Amino acid sequence: MLDFTLALVGAGPLPELSIREGAQQLADRFSAELVPLACGSEPHSGLQALASRQRERNRPTLLRLSGDAAMLQGSSGSWFDALAAWRCPVLLLAQPNSAGLIPGIAPASVALCHSLSIPLVGLAQLGGSWDSAARRMDGLPWCGLLDTTDNGGAASDALVRSIQQRWKRMNPGISSDLAKLAG
Repeated sequence: MLDFTLALVGAGPLPELSIREGAQQLADRFSAELVPLACGSEPHSGLQALASRQRERNRPTLLRLSGDAAMLQGSSGSWFDALAAWRCPVLLLAQPNSAGLIPGIAPASVALCHSLSIPLVGLAQLGGSWDSAARRMDGLPWCGLLDTTDNGGAASDALVRSIQQRWKRMNPGISSDLAKLAG
């Protein structure tokens, strides 16, 4: 298991700039190292290299995957398969459409994570307006809004607290270190 790593995975195609900005904001909030990898790369060797680097560091790592994590990468399977095998916690990022609705790929991604037994921290809405009533109604494990605008501080604070609580529950061994870093 990659104990001190959280993979940030897009639920469907998301703009690279939005993912990059959101991932950087989360890395800053958690005092984490941000490691970008393309989903076209070989997943198991990428995770092995990450595990080796992690042993030398004393802070969390956010793995930002770019591309389609469900796409098969030859005999290695998909990045989702590898994340499941390595028991790496995942935070899915979903972006609302122009009408403010969450596309169907978000619940499909959650279902895929559950079917592969991936430790799913939850979903973060990447940008847009947060509709808490609609998010409660869709029954998905929302952590909150990842707002990269200048006025997104309060929403991002709530998101970080939610991620922190859920990540701690998955791996109690990191709870004190994570609290110091994100607190």
